[in-house]
Amino acid sequence: MAEEIITRVMSQPGIKRDGTRLEGGAYVDGTWCRFQRSLPRKIGGYRVANRYLSSVARTLHGYTIDQLTYVHAGSASAIQQLTIDGTYNTSNIINRTPTTLAQSSANLWQFDVDTAGGSGLQLIAQVAPNLNCICNSAGGQLFYGDAFGSGPLAEVTNLPGNASITGGVVALHPYTVAFGNDGYVMWSVPSDPTDFINSGAGNAYVTGQKIVRGMPLRGGPGNSPSGLLWSADSLLRMTYVGGTPVFQFDTISAQSSILSAQSVIEYDGIFYWIGTDRFLSFNGVVREIENNLNLNFFFDNLNYAQRQKVFAMKVPRFGEIWWCFPKGDSPEPNHAVIYNVRENVWYDTALPEDGRAAGLFPTIFRKPLMTGVLGDPQPISTRITQADDTRVTENDVTRITEESGVPLYKLWVHEVGVDAIDGQLIYPIQSYFETADISLPVDQGVNRALQVLVMEPDFVQSGDMTVDVRGRANAKAPEVNSAPLTIYKNPPTPQDQTIRFKEQRRQLRFRFESNTLGGDYQMGHTIVHMQPGDGTVIG
Repeated sequence: MAEEIITRVMSQPGIKRDGTRLEGGAYVDGTWCRFQRSLPRKIGGYRVANRYLSSVARTLHGYTIDQLTYVHAGSASAIQQLTIDGTYNTSNIINRTPTTLAQSSANLWQFDVDTAGGSGLQLIAQVAPNLNCICNSAGGQLFYGDAFGSGPLAEVTNLPGNASITGGVVALHPYTVAFGNDGYVMWSVPSDPTDFINSGAGNAYVTGQKIVRGMPLRGGPGNSPSGLLWSADSLLRMTYVGGTPVFQFDTISAQSSILSAQSVIEYDGIFYWIGTDRFLSFNGVVREIENNLNLNFFFDNLNYAQRQKVFAMKVPRFGEIWWCFPKGDSPEPNHAVIYNVRENVWYDTALPEDGRAAGLFPTIFRKPLMTGVLGDPQPISTRITQADDTRVTENDVTRITEESGVPLYKLWVHEVGVDAIDGQLIYPIQSYFETADISLPVDQGVNRALQVLVMEPDFVQSGDMTVDVRGRANAKAPEVNSAPLTIYKNPPTPQDQTIRFKEQRRQLRFRFESNTLGGDYQMGHTIVHMQPGDGTVIG
């Protein structure tokens, strides 16, 4: 009788998309699966918080006060505001669209907040038709308004004659900083984001290319506030020095790049973003982020014509940065590559409902918010009678009925439960992962298949799961997949506590899947019993 082999079912953390399947030891496939303590677990569920956004919202801003998170959503033709509480209930949507907004299907927003003397906290909103090209040089408007108000935002008109605000805006308290073409930067009068021309304000040309993104940076004694500015080909630091110049600028890297203005994100004081051909970070110096798992997968599958739709979001609970991007010929971000800072691994997942348009992690609210890209085609007057929409008022009924037939878009709360919840509809979320190939040591002269006998599954588990055996006789042979067998949450008999197979492969993998309502899992110390099989290398 052949000698039995007892081994743990475990691959290296992360999902490897680049290279061949036999190269490397990471998991080779998966969706809606993350890694914690180097082990796979299902990503959390999501639910609709509000379904009445008037169009696809590509920028979100959140600010939490008095147990309410004020969310502003910027789309091609509107700014809409709502509040969301700790139980995911939202207010009615308020239209805060400026009356002087230049309408464009390519409009893309940037938001921040700043103080305005005795006027309280102000929402600062910059817009330009940048969606189709990061290098766009046309348009550009700046607006402001009470961060917690309900009226339309007003346009900032106290601007220098050479003002270029096609790039974006950032608050470096007490200054509001806007930027745009030809390396142009301007800063406001302290504590007045509506005035860029009077005492204390200033402007400068600091590099040759358009500046597309700004982020606050921790400054030392005497040089706060400070910030980072990304241009199309460089990274610059903006530092307060006082006096006549007010700010000084120095170049950190003159040979950098940025794929999308929305791809920049700060995580624990380190800045991460995507360049045109690699992933980058800044922690005092610019460094490339090592990615041997899905670098080629990302850049080879990115719909480059839609690069400005790539956006970054973080999930600190699990140490993750998500870059959501349009994959293949999709016009919308329908996939995400995920860098787990804590585990220092990469993986990826498809995004639900044809994708997401924007993401936000409001720190006090604790749950990520994302906007959908699928408009609901039902007549709106029909939808508002559903029991899950009791917060809609009679005025909303009249307004929405008049607009009947116009598609509306959803705001989702992620990392909630384990299912997809859309009003009264609840759907399971498919989550699976597939191990690296397991084989006998061919380099030691062992040229036989592996016959799988018994598996002892070990999972923190809700709902039943399945496992199947996959593999082939050699690297060119066709894949042969077994029928899936059930891993019971509560085994009905003692025999069902283990999984018994009658399968053999020379190159062998296991695929685990959860796809039931309430389904969830965290992998533990799963053991498999195997023995050498036959010696064929032909499929």
